[in-house]
Amino acid sequence: MNKILKLSAIGLLASSTSLMAQSKSFSGASIGLSLSAIGAEVSGNSTATASGTTGGSNSVSSGSIGKVAEIAAIDLSYGFEMGSNSVISIGASYTPGKAKAGSANYTDNGSNSSDTGALTLEVKDPYTIYIAPTYVVSKDSALYAKLGYSKADINTSATGGASLTKKPEDLEGWTYAIGSKILLNNNVYVGIEASITDYDSISATTTNSSTITADPKVAQGTITLGYKF
Repeated sequence: MNKILKLSAIGLLASSTSLMAQSKSFSGASIGLSLSAIGAEVSGNSTATASGTTGGSNSVSSGSIGKVAEIAAIDLSYGFEMGSNSVISIGASYTPGKAKAGSANYTDNGSNSSDTGALTLEVKDPYTIYIAPTYVVSKDSALYAKLGYSKADINTSATGGASLTKKPEDLEGWTYAIGSKILLNNNVYVGIEASITDYDSISATTTNSSTITADPKVAQGTITLGYKF
């Protein structure tokens, strides 16, 4: 009986050590280079207050800006072991440079005339600070969910009736993602992720006193090649 108990204890200890080794595989500092395909959607509307002798009604027009682009990003993270098969990672990703989100034409129909214009939107230097609870499936693979705070500079250019007297604010919002990591060896890993970023609404004012409001969203598919220290 004593031998059986000793063997059972040794077996449990070995199993526990093996499971902790799984978590250890995805803990510590990591750096990765990511390539993303981004689909940006900016849907919104413009409202022009009519003036003049013909009355004071409002004119509303709507439109959207859509664009798919490929961008590269740098990802830094650190994973903390939380148990036999769980890790909490805290990190940040940064994209140096800019990506054109698209352009659109629109018309504001006032009481006396119609003003047309073109508006172009460009996203610059986006970054995300995130936390990612991770479930370790095996010593070589893991699944994770991610919640992040995202921010980006925004550049706009406009012509015609869309010329801006007040430009929109920088983008701020939340990123939600799911993904997986696979270790190719003790240090090199490949990651695959799908995410969506829901930015706060932005607004701008044109030279004809129209107010443009928009609700930007970004869907993203990302593949990462990384190194774990």
